[in-house]
Amino acid sequence: MADQNSSKLTHLPTYNTNIPEPPQPSAVRIIQPANGNPGPLGLFAFAVTTLIANIYNVGAGVPAGGGGSILMGFALWYGGIVQILAGMWAMKVGNTFEATAFSSFGAYWAAYGYMFMPGTMVKESYATLPPETLQNATGIFILVWALLAIILSVGTTRSTVATVIMFVFLDFHLLFMAGNEFGHYPEAAWPKKIGSVCGIITALLAFYNGAAALWLPSNSHIILPVGPFNNNNDNVV
Repeated sequence: MADQNSSKLTHLPTYNTNIPEPPQPSAVRIIQPANGNPGPLGLFAFAVTTLIANIYNVGAGVPAGGGGSILMGFALWYGGIVQILAGMWAMKVGNTFEATAFSSFGAYWAAYGYMFMPGTMVKESYATLPPETLQNATGIFILVWALLAIILSVGTTRSTVATVIMFVFLDFHLLFMAGNEFGHYPEAAWPKKIGSVCGIITALLAFYNGAAALWLPSNSHIILPVGPFNNNNDNVV
């Protein structure tokens, strides 16, 4: 009888006693990172610097082309470094166009500001050369950026009307500015005046596009139309 009971006991089911303890509440709240939109920051950095530069170029309040020392700070920091950062953040969120445009024109403004930085001796290094040498060098500099701007313009043709118009005026701005240098015209000559007006319009359109991207139904009662060329919402800027 005892043997039968012991035999039954050996066949009793066994249970896993290694039950994990329930997780303890953490003192640190873990927040999943969220990606923002770097577009408005890049557009505003470009707009502010472009607007100030071209107001100086048309001679509003200063001699035509004056105000370089004050512009240097905006060009280096806001138009340069901040716009480059916006480009890197655009790459992080997968927007290759914005990353290319913001980083490139951030470098453009940083280089432009460097020319006016005391001690760099950029303009002074041309003092012993023929007068037109500096203008030719500046013309080549601007013309190459105009080529890049045209390439970027083609990349906006499936985005929005506001973006395309902004880049078209940017193209004309750079082409007229380069033409002023190659033509060896003075600062207040008509090609630079036309180019500067195109630059002001470009900056105002950049402000508009930046506000359109920033003012969303979640945070604003004002929504700006941008006129999409296509029916999907994959706007590049």
